[in-house]
Amino acid sequence: MATFMTRKAYQHLKKRMDEIARLTGKGGELTKEIGKAASFGDLSENAEWVMAREHRDRLLTEAESIRGRLSAVEFIDDWKVDTDKVRVGTRVTLLDLNTSEERVFQILGSDDTPFYDGAISASSPIARGLLGKAEGDEVEVEVPAGTRNFEILSIEWFSESPAGSKQR
Repeated sequence: MATFMTRKAYQHLKKRMDEIARLTGKGGELTKEIGKAASFGDLSENAEWVMAREHRDRLLTEAESIRGRLSAVEFIDDWKVDTDKVRVGTRVTLLDLNTSEERVFQILGSDDTPFYDGAISASSPIARGLLGKAEGDEVEVEVPAGTRNFEILSIEWFSESPAGSKQR
């Protein structure tokens, strides 16, 4: 199954993988810490050794998760998405019919949400309720806080650097 993300999220995840490899690899900080803790003797009562190994195991599990996501990546940046309907890779302006406020969401992959203002994961309740809908449609979306009603005002290609975008 493909993982949808922008190149910005991909680069961030690659950097995190490098950091984990540096910490857990041969001669890495965490590897040295485990070796030092092991030198204290009886491992069955060695809290430092147990904690260092658990930390390493958590990092290796994180690296495996990242590796899986990166192995099947499909870059949103490369898509030429039609904006006739809400899709992954679109920026949607909505009128919140419950509050009469305009809201803007960028429907992206979950790894992208820290990098773009208004980004929500395509698997979020709001995005799932909007996907496939067209401009002018009124949409009722079930969210954890209750039911939200929106009118889709416009659909555009996602914005790489929207006003006030988060830079990392």
